[in-house]
Amino acid sequence: METVDAIGLLLGVVGLVITLRQLHKTREAAEAAKDAASQAVSSIQRFEAATKMHEVCSRSRELLRVLHGRTLAPAAHAAFELRDAMARYGHDPHSQAIASTVAWEQAHREAREVHERLETAALVNRIASEERAALLHSVARLHTEFTSLAAKAAASGANNANS
Repeated sequence: METVDAIGLLLGVVGLVITLRQLHKTREAAEAAKDAASQAVSSIQRFEAATKMHEVCSRSRELLRVLHGRTLAPAAHAAFELRDAMARYGHDPHSQAIASTVAWEQAHREAREVHERLETAALVNRIASEERAALLHSVARLHTEFTSLAAKAAASGANNANS
């Protein structure tokens, strides 16, 4: 019986060593999966930030286009859509890497002013040519800034995807 007990003890120790080794491998695999999931979430967040910035850019382009028209209601609506898109642009770390909080707040303030001026003008459907020119310059400046930020967002996403 002692031989059977010794063999059983030896097999038990070997089984325990194998089990501990498999547990270690399983833990390493779980940590690798966690890291991969974290990288995937980060990639998605960068993509969302770039997409939202491109939407803001598109809205500013549309505002610029309708502001050239004769009626002001579509321009006021486009200005509202621009502000709405800007509000949806989050201030998560990926968005802040694209646009600093100070620069974004300044652009948001300028878009709000354009919207308010257009809403007021749309109520009477009249705007002085100097006022329209000032609004066009302001929107063009915003659009240029948003285009630059959209390009930065796209480049940031591409560079991070390649690393």
